[in-house]
Amino acid sequence: MTPNVRLSLSAVATLFAGVLGTFVLTSRPQWGPLFSASERQLDDWNATLPTGVAVGCVLAVLAYAALQRGASARPAWITAVVATAVLIAARLTVSGVSDLDQLTLLYYAKCVAGGVLLGAAVAAAWSRPLPRLVLVGAVASTFVVAHTAHSGWTPSTSALGEPFWWVLIPAIVLAAVCAVIDTGEPARADAGIVREVIAAVLTLAVAHRLLGAWIDGQSGSRFRLWIVIGLCLVLVVALTEFWARRLDAPFLLAATAVAASAAPVRTLLAQQHPRLEPWILVTVGVAAVAAGAAVASRRPSPVVGIAALTVIPLWIAIDPTSGDSRTLLLVQLAALGVGIGLALGSTLPDSGALAALGLVVPLLSMVFTALVSVTTTFITYSGSYEPLPYAPLTAKASFDSPVTFDRGAGIALLLVVVFCALAIRGLRPHASAPRAD
Repeated sequence: MTPNVRLSLSAVATLFAGVLGTFVLTSRPQWGPLFSASERQLDDWNATLPTGVAVGCVLAVLAYAALQRGASARPAWITAVVATAVLIAARLTVSGVSDLDQLTLLYYAKCVAGGVLLGAAVAAAWSRPLPRLVLVGAVASTFVVAHTAHSGWTPSTSALGEPFWWVLIPAIVLAAVCAVIDTGEPARADAGIVREVIAAVLTLAVAHRLLGAWIDGQSGSRFRLWIVIGLCLVLVVALTEFWARRLDAPFLLAATAVAASAAPVRTLLAQQHPRLEPWILVTVGVAAVAAGAAVASRRPSPVVGIAALTVIPLWIAIDPTSGDSRTLLLVQLAALGVGIGLALGSTLPDSGALAALGLVVPLLSMVFTALVSVTTTFITYSGSYEPLPYAPLTAKASFDSPVTFDRGAGIALLLVVVFCALAIRGLRPHASAPRAD
């Protein structure tokens, strides 16, 4: 088998691994009847979801740290096969779960497998430009468009539903093939950097988990809520900037800007409003990220990428109800995708350890998600409906739920994105990734 064929297969395997791992670690609160539970049990379950994500993200970095020591990429691909097999087993098992304790155990098993899968993908792919770029595109686009999925059965470990078979089967088959044919070296990193990256992901995971829960738990005055939000934003941004400077990693700051700007769009997609076919949203999102990454591979420009990311929070600050328009949502999704591709693609680190950390930062950024969640107004119709006597029989009743964001939330997220742009400019120029010719 020629080297080009091996490289192509590795890139495709990396694509499916990145999509699968990110989908598993993308979760949102469940308010619908995805399983039989009391209100208190549902609250406990919603508290479990971010904890599982934090655990999975930490394990992604730890898995990379262990696998990058291998003599070749084969151990990483073998690990990917095992992790995917666990996800397949969970997919087959979930329908037979009889209580919430079993569902919680299954959920944690999925998060562990998803985190290990992402870490294995980084170890196997990051030493080569094409798989590296494919992995970033897969993780970044899935992070946004995964919210177009919705669970279609009960019980389920996620409001997004279980991973699709068209992702699971190719992921395990391609990883198995690469475990046989991929003789390339894994993406290695200096031991000192690995130790610091582990410390960074642990502190970021704990900070986002605790501070996000603090924001979610606020029930007092609006003034008190914004005081708490302000403190949380300052703390997580300061912590991120500390690690970015210590590790000389603009990729970490770019990933933080991505998380902040994507939070409102992900909220709109999660609410299925405005009503659009999922395939349209997925196509626009994936194509935009791919376009931005392709441009970044030739002409790296992180500041331009982050400038595109500012469109989303700026738009919300100007018009908090802009998400009610289908056209505006598609424009925002396209701007977000291009900004993500440019910002991340222009700051790719050579170190696999920094890559593993940066790729999980958007998944970890629960403070931004909580900020949007507690400040956004959802108007939901409830009650009986009786058609008006003069309404045509062919008319269809539509009860969309308008989403109104908070201008303050838009301004707060905009400040985070702008700060990340300024911090990136303050780092050494050589930290940006070279072109992938």
